[in-house]
Amino acid sequence: MTHSARAFHRHAEAVVDHELRRVRGRLALLPAERRLEVEEVSACVAAALVDVVLAEARTEPTLAQALASIYGPERGWEPRAAPCPTD
Repeated sequence: MTHSARAFHRHAEAVVDHELRRVRGRLALLPAERRLEVEEVSACVAAALVDVVLAEARTEPTLAQALASIYGPERGWEPRAAPCPTD
């Protein structure tokens, strides 16, 4: 998964978490099992929507540019620290 795709997914997760906290009082009226189902379905729907938008961005340059402007451009090679053997 690319950097911007991960960022988009994290953003969607944050929105879902925020909205679930916002409606916590109404959700509390549901049985615990049903409340968990609502939370799980909400997360799945958000993830699926992100996946559809990302798939569409692969064929729509304008959408890809918009996502890059929001979540940053794709990174090229990133240097990483490598262990150095000792003598």
